Amino acid sequence: MKLIYFQTKQFYLSGKYLALFSLLTGLLFFSCNNNFLNVAPPNVITVDALANKVGVQQLLVGAYHDLTGLTVHSGWWSTAGTNWIYGDVTSGDAYRGGSNDGADGVIIEHFQTQSSTGYIADKWRSDYDGISRSNAVILAANAAQNMTASEKTEAVAEARFLRGHFHFDAKKIFKNVPFIDEKVTDFKVSNTIDIWPNIEADFRFAFKNLPAKQPLKGQANKWAAACYIAKCYMFEKKFTQAKAVLDSIIPSMYGGNGYGANSKGAGYALAANFDDNFNAALENNAEQVFQIQFSVNDGSNGGNENIGESANTPAFYPISSFYTTWKQPSFNLVNAFQTDIKGLPLLDGAGNDLSNITNMKNDMDVSASDFTYNTYQGNIDPRLDWTVGRRGVPYLDWASPSYWGANATSYSSYPTSDPSYGWINNRLFGGPYSPVKNNYRASQVGLFSDNYAQGYLLGSAVNYSIIRFADVLLWAAECEVEIGDLNKARTFVNFIRNRALTGRQVEVSYDYIGNYYPSANYYIGLYNDSWTSQAYARSAVRLERRLELALEGHRFFDLVRWDIAGTYLKNYLTTEQPRLPANLTGVNFTSNKNEYFPIPQLEMDLNPNLKQNPGY
Repeated sequence: MKLIYFQTKQFYLSGKYLALFSLLTGLLFFSCNNNFLNVAPPNVITVDALANKVGVQQLLVGAYHDLTGLTVHSGWWSTAGTNWIYGDVTSGDAYRGGSNDGADGVIIEHFQTQSSTGYIADKWRSDYDGISRSNAVILAANAAQNMTASEKTEAVAEARFLRGHFHFDAKKIFKNVPFIDEKVTDFKVSNTIDIWPNIEADFRFAFKNLPAKQPLKGQANKWAAACYIAKCYMFEKKFTQAKAVLDSIIPSMYGGNGYGANSKGAGYALAANFDDNFNAALENNAEQVFQIQFSVNDGSNGGNENIGESANTPAFYPISSFYTTWKQPSFNLVNAFQTDIKGLPLLDGAGNDLSNITNMKNDMDVSASDFTYNTYQGNIDPRLDWTVGRRGVPYLDWASPSYWGANATSYSSYPTSDPSYGWINNRLFGGPYSPVKNNYRASQVGLFSDNYAQGYLLGSAVNYSIIRFADVLLWAAECEVEIGDLNKARTFVNFIRNRALTGRQVEVSYDYIGNYYPSANYYIGLYNDSWTSQAYARSAVRLERRLELALEGHRFFDLVRWDIAGTYLKNYLTTEQPRLPANLTGVNFTSNKNEYFPIPQLEMDLNPNLKQNPGY
């Protein structure tokens, strides 16, 4: 008889809109972390007690909640479902930033992670807790007496989707990980067997048995499973298989032959505006394949908010926040958004990225009292200012930029000062930029934010997209570059760029004349000339992924799956160290080691069959 340990908490599957249950969420005793077996639980419930329709749904919601990374044994930042620690600050797109606490984040940024690093143990445990919860659903569903065969199959399919996600997450971070399904009883499982086939099998079962339309916005559907199958193939470099799956997903209006749709039945499509994807009021739109559903003010006492990104905010609100200004965008990332006279990225004919030859103008060394500062005047991609907060440009609706107006007699701005010294805790360590995407708007305070966790950290209800349709289109472009038609790849990329071209730009109101103007010289163009060089096409597609998905937790894992992490990051550090010496001096990336993180020593002590990753 399996025993299950529970903590009482209220969770919401569909974010702030639909409360599913006030329930008990489970942490299975058959978790991969065997030290749970040595703790006498205060509450014990048998699987039999949950082997019914209601119990299965309760367990399923508990498994969904682990997508957030917030479990009873997790940290805040170390287990964030957004993976910013592992995918952004290791990638050259962001610095850990700030200067307070969170030492493990800096260790990871500096590629000095050890098997004893606490964040690593937290992340492993969080993923395997999700796997454990998913297996609980399967066990309870299979044993349920009041569920039809079709109801059981659908519940198992949803659980296997989630189990596939958690195994995928663990594999891309740790590489050599064990596969734990509901049949495993001896948890001293080896990690020397490649588990990609097992992960694929979970997603294929989910695709076959999940409906195309779900009753709740946060539920995975068959098309989310199909996208995850394609994602597996991309990581395995199975481009032929990925291309076929992607063609069955992508609707004809985007060049495919598919019928992919989100869980509410809306056919996949790019949102009208790039920033719609990061606005809590516009979540679960047609671009969203699968999102983590965050919510606030819902009775969960902060259990459903995006605590994992809670320090990744400017210091503008609340004032003097101790932890804020982490995950600061790098100089290198900001430079990549420059465009040429055609509005295209700065690539030469061979596909070499020239954007970082010189550093774009910034206020790193400009006094906060210098009222004459003007932001960079060259051409930039409009996605920059929906991604990065910088001086002289409004930060969502929090601030308009300062200006020296024709009819102004003094330095002024509305409603507050723009991103400057007051917005960054330690710019010598993190630079002058702030992240934008994970943050809510000033007009949404109290509606999509709360301060349950700490008085100085506001929790966010902005959802996080694990996969969005832009990601899918760019996978399709990659496949065309590698095994297909270079100009079809160009078409996929142009769909992404055209949305940036026609969508909303960050604007500023000069109140003394009452008009609105673009906040910078936004100039983005399409690739109108045919692509004839595979090397150039490959660089263009990879750079487009960087620009479109910046600070969304994907970049480092892209570099690794492209087999360029070592070369890329060594070049990045050579260029970037003189720009931020207080942080990056002496930092090195070790090839054939730092592409993956070490197996936590705690897990190896518990399981002698685990083999450590090379170099650790």
